Amino acid sequence: MDVRIEQARRDDFSEMIQLADLTLPDRMNLHELKKYIELFPDLIFKATHDGQLIGFGCAGIDMYQTTGWLLFSNVHQEYQGKGIGKKLIEARLQALRQISTLRQVLVTVSESNIKSIRALEAFGFTLAQKEEDYYGTGKQRNIMELPVLSMSNLVPKDLGPTITPML
Repeated sequence: MDVRIEQARRDDFSEMIQLADLTLPDRMNLHELKKYIELFPDLIFKATHDGQLIGFGCAGIDMYQTTGWLLFSNVHQEYQGKGIGKKLIEARLQALRQISTLRQVLVTVSESNIKSIRALEAFGFTLAQKEEDYYGTGKQRNIMELPVLSMSNLVPKDLGPTITPML
């Protein structure tokens, strides 16, 4: 399957929100997505197949430019399990790697999201801590971390050749 990973643009918003409504209901809206593109224009990537949007993800960086975040990732259900999420992780890590002051990358993930945890572990992420009530009462999240030194090997063994984002 020919999947392209490239930076998302403002005119991708409506398709991204439609996909988010299917895969992340009540978790993302157009206003939130607009904030991300304003804050992190070089850190939002989309996945397309035959010109159709099938996934997207966003990274961010803290105000000190030392901690990067994988903020969200989203792949259409029909295309899940085909390595597209890993390609979106890789694209975001490659973009974050361009920030010379970066020291670590963090991501939060539900402890029940085993597929995402395994994908992150394939890139070298490890559990840093568990945080109770991260998103509210009873909503525990695992915080996983990847030190910058571990970013030199961005491609997990089962992903294949490096994907170069279309910048």
